[in-house]
Amino acid sequence: MSEVDNAHRAVGPGMYEVWFLTLTDRSSGVGYWIRSTYHSPPRGRGTAGVWFARFDPADPETTFGIHRTSSDWSLDPGVFDVRVAGTVMSSGRAEGSVQGGGHEARWNLFWPTGPPTHRLLPSFMYRGAIAPTKPFSPNVDTRFYGSISVDGRTGDVADAPGQQGHLFGTRHAERWAWAHCGDFLDEDSVVHALTAQGRRGPIRTPFLTSIGIRWGDRWIRLVKVSPRREFSLGMWRVDLENRRYRLTGRIEAPSVSMLRARYEDPDGRPRFCHNSEIASCRLALFERRRGGFEEVALLESRGTTHAEWAGTTPASAVTREFAEVGA
Repeated sequence: MSEVDNAHRAVGPGMYEVWFLTLTDRSSGVGYWIRSTYHSPPRGRGTAGVWFARFDPADPETTFGIHRTSSDWSLDPGVFDVRVAGTVMSSGRAEGSVQGGGHEARWNLFWPTGPPTHRLLPSFMYRGAIAPTKPFSPNVDTRFYGSISVDGRTGDVADAPGQQGHLFGTRHAERWAWAHCGDFLDEDSVVHALTAQGRRGPIRTPFLTSIGIRWGDRWIRLVKVSPRREFSLGMWRVDLENRRYRLTGRIEAPSVSMLRARYEDPDGRPRFCHNSEIASCRLALFERRRGGFEEVALLESRGTTHAEWAGTTPASAVTREFAEVGA
């Protein structure tokens, strides 16, 4: 079902849609974030965008992002073939280039597809209009191959861990934190996590936290609803459980490793996303045994977690932002 869940879905007015991938280059530790986006306003013609970001753990000064808005786009309902300003994102393939802010980037990437889609939210939230945004991970645990060129320097990409996601809806959450990691020290696991607060009219909802853990050959789902926010810029403290498992720990990134991106709802209302593709985490997984919970895995990553923290206001501590390039 993975490629079915990548198909274009925002076919009416007042909707937005995003296809994106995140990956870590094993040889350099550099993280990448590539997005294709589409906005259909309540009235008027839609617009599309191409986003590229590079995160350098060795030299934060070389971290940068480019967002190009374009009226040149092609989307077909029910098909995963997204073409924006000469770039392509389709089944197992992303190719294109963008320039702005004094930088130029080109990419030609491939990844295997086929395993079932991972859904970040509980199943009932994908029915009707319960969730204003529906996130999917059609390729939640994959490896990337190909090449990426930045400012004339080309590097090969081989067996780079990452994921490819797709989401669509009518508006973003009010605030959220998101994280993904499939490259832990000494553990063959994947963690995909989301915590978000929505809005219903003038009322803000509680925070819903939903985390999926692939441990061995099984997926573990943990869900929690809380009135309290458990994250701040660059830090997310994780602590939730079900009858059999418990996950505790933290996901973190210093502000110097982040880029700020401005998102907009179809009606123009902004959100500010502070993203790092070189974040870290330390998470302990417990299983209930006779006598109580017993630790069964330590999921630790150093610079290979992809994470973001977002809300309705920009964080002044994050000084780097995407260079905006018009159509």
